Amino acid sequence: MKTDPDTRRGPLRVMAHAKLNLWLRVLAREESGFHSIETVLIRLELADRIELAVTPEPEIQLEVVGDRTVPGDATNLCWQAAEALSAEIGQPVGTRIRLEKRIPTGAGLGGGSADAAAVLHGLNELWGGSVDKAGLVRLAGDLGSDVPFGLCETSMAMAWERGRRLLPLDAPPFRHVLIVVPGYPIGAAEAYGWLAADRADGHVPSPGPALHPGPTELSKGAVFERGAINDLAGPVFRRHPDLARIRDSLEVHGADVALLCGSGSCVAGVFAEESALANAAEVFDGVQGLSTIRTRTLG
Repeated sequence: MKTDPDTRRGPLRVMAHAKLNLWLRVLAREESGFHSIETVLIRLELADRIELAVTPEPEIQLEVVGDRTVPGDATNLCWQAAEALSAEIGQPVGTRIRLEKRIPTGAGLGGGSADAAAVLHGLNELWGGSVDKAGLVRLAGDLGSDVPFGLCETSMAMAWERGRRLLPLDAPPFRHVLIVVPGYPIGAAEAYGWLAADRADGHVPSPGPALHPGPTELSKGAVFERGAINDLAGPVFRRHPDLARIRDSLEVHGADVALLCGSGSCVAGVFAEESALANAAEVFDGVQGLSTIRTRTLG
């Protein structure tokens, strides 16, 4: 059934939170060309801000502020999310989107995916909730492997395949997170291509059994004690040894866990105490080509 948008409603403001992959196993390549994954994700306080409004004109208007490298056209995942929802509903969606970027791009923090999920959820609300949760998750999975997590009601989850299968988890008590941002992005396609090449050349082994902590252990914070695993880290560090040095420095300066963020390029250190994070941040503050972001996980 078609639903007419309520153009009388004022703008809807939503937050699109960054994510951290505490566990990322890259499994076999599917027929689609994409890899199946197994991952544990947790949300961060760091977030983009999005304002949505329904307009009477059947067109998409997208304004991006805060990052000149982010396009404001049909290549943006926010735009694609609006188009996907429009197609699902069966009529053009007239919408205005204002995206305020705070999450670095090409960083492995899932900013674009979080933005897309926020647009799907927010626009659906403005349109009267005509698409159910299962339908939104299906649309999200078509947009990207991290997009379904943006629709998850909990701040931590396990995900499989291309992120479509989700197991919501209770998040452990919050941890402080220091994100070190290098002066360059890394595309996800690049990182996955490097992994495939290294596996073919024998530089890294093919994926073995996934021995992640169980859901109960994860909710208690076991991954912070046992350490994180990211199958993309080896190939990325091989091409960018400076990122490996950042990871090592975070560990030396007190991080409980230091890891590549997703496919990179950012590297994160997770700390139990804010004072320990502050001491580590001093090592990177003022270093040419680097910047830092202080945030924390959401409980």
